[in-house]
Amino acid sequence: MGMFIHQDKPKDYDCGYNLDLMIAALPRIQSRRDRVDYAKRIIELIKQSHPNWVDDDGTSAAAWDHYFELAEYNPRDYGIRHPHRDT
Repeated sequence: MGMFIHQDKPKDYDCGYNLDLMIAALPRIQSRRDRVDYAKRIIELIKQSHPNWVDDDGTSAAAWDHYFELAEYNPRDYGIRHPHRDT
């Protein structure tokens, strides 16, 4: 048994392991409001790593799509709405 935690390649190479860890941590946040704020931080990291996905008004449906695809849970189950798909 090694000293370090086994890590696979990050799901999003541009964002790296931090994005994977952030996405995995969200369900453990107790407060719905804090989870929503944390999800927005996740989106900002994705937008910084993929600036070509950001629209002129600063929004990014592609970043939200990416988060919803990468999460191994349904973000809606934790109070996270996709602002471009959920109406």
